[in-house]
Amino acid sequence: MHAYLIQALVFLIATVVVVPVSERLKTSPVVGYLFAGALIGPHGLRVIADAKGVLDLAELGVALLLFTIGLELSVERFRMLGRRSFALGAAQVAGTGIAVALAAWGLGGVAAGPAVILGGALAMSSTAVVLQVMIERHELNTRVGRTAIAVLLVQDLAVAPFLVLIPMLGGADSEAALAAIGIAGAKTALALGIILTIGRLVVRPALRLVDEAKAPELSMALILLVILATALATHWAGLSMALGAFMAGMVIAETEYRHKVETDIQPFRGLMLGLFFMAVGMNVDIGLLVQRPFLVAGLVLAVLAAKGAVLALAARVLGYGTVTAARLGIVMAQGGEFSFVLLSLALAAGALPWQVAQPLLLVVAVTMALTPFLAALGGGLSRRFEPHQAPGVESLRALTEDLEDHIVVAGFGRVGKDVASRFKRHGVAFVVLETDLRKVIDGNALGFPVFHADGTDPEALDAAAIPKAQAVIVAIGEAKGAKELVALLRYLFPEMRILARARDYAHGRELVRAGATEVAIEMQEAGQQLAGTFVVPVD
Repeated sequence: MHAYLIQALVFLIATVVVVPVSERLKTSPVVGYLFAGALIGPHGLRVIADAKGVLDLAELGVALLLFTIGLELSVERFRMLGRRSFALGAAQVAGTGIAVALAAWGLGGVAAGPAVILGGALAMSSTAVVLQVMIERHELNTRVGRTAIAVLLVQDLAVAPFLVLIPMLGGADSEAALAAIGIAGAKTALALGIILTIGRLVVRPALRLVDEAKAPELSMALILLVILATALATHWAGLSMALGAFMAGMVIAETEYRHKVETDIQPFRGLMLGLFFMAVGMNVDIGLLVQRPFLVAGLVLAVLAAKGAVLALAARVLGYGTVTAARLGIVMAQGGEFSFVLLSLALAAGALPWQVAQPLLLVVAVTMALTPFLAALGGGLSRRFEPHQAPGVESLRALTEDLEDHIVVAGFGRVGKDVASRFKRHGVAFVVLETDLRKVIDGNALGFPVFHADGTDPEALDAAAIPKAQAVIVAIGEAKGAKELVALLRYLFPEMRILARARDYAHGRELVRAGATEVAIEMQEAGQQLAGTFVVPVD
């Protein structure tokens, strides 16, 4: 018991340290957990010498991860994907899986069964890392961001058959592997049908009763009961317990309580998931980076190149532009959370040799850590080669026809971009006027409604529908230009609320005299002040 308490203390300390450090470094906590586990594990400082017992407990974190993924896979969510996005995700998973399996089988001497598992594991990308990078780069609502989300969603769905395959594929030859794939598909479909049918008859009424009872602890108990009962049911049927948790999430996704359940389970899921990834990290031998650097580097480059090429080629075949296809391939070329899940489950089931899985665990961790740099490379590629259209006054007029109570932002420099980012994050309707063509192109590449228009041009002001707007924010950096624009706006729109950015207090007084309703001094976080009036809370 004493040893377990020490292990629990170590993991809690690591969790408290890892998350803030990961946020400061702008990387995914998953990567932090993996490297923390490697540091304290048997291949590192040996604070915890045996990872097996920890990994057994951490499997509950895997179940909770799959449960929350299942919560995201409602029928309505799939309808929003669109056929082309769904086809791209399916093509990526199948193409990468086949390419990796053939390479492992033909070049690496791995048996057919384990080769299929490796293909499935490396076909997965990191949902946590990709979404975080897209959010930080303000690309979540761009074509690349929306398509990436669709591909990630298809990957999540593809996990289910691989969970069924793992117990069947240990050492299987080619014919047995093909037969196992067919059996896995049939078993998954049958289990999903039975569980969804029973779930609709039982789970929805139970959730309704618990919701009426207004007892949070009862709600958590019911959620855990549904997860564990479904997991045990699939285990007794010869399937994976993780698959059962995944299906339990899909059952609840079809109810009106999905968002409440997701909120209730999130803290517990996050803690257990952190435990799982630290346990996986304890099995990662970082010493391989020193002992066999060329092997690790070669595998990292091979995974990034193969996976990126498959996705980019599939995107081009399906009609995506060259630069968009290339950016998708670059930003989603890493391994992901489910790569660790599938590799770890395959190891536990004896379906994958340790000497094969060990370097791949490290390779997946390294590719995830490289994702922010790959995303920056993709962004540079877009700015260099993609033929952007810089929307002008006519495009602005078309957008504002149906807008009302929006905000007009003049200037897309540092402060203007900060204001736009906050508005976008909080769902505030706005348009941006900018005279610098390059800033307009960059803004649109990042998904902002930036238009090539001069705020002092009456035609541009008319196109921005300022009489219907609730405010105008003057965020241009040049002091004289800002003062002249404020004066013009006050003359043309006497009742309009005008907020302006000032370089210092003297400039602020000039802007107020020119007609500004409110002024934000630049030295006092001007972007936050200007946006703060319209978004609550401002973070």
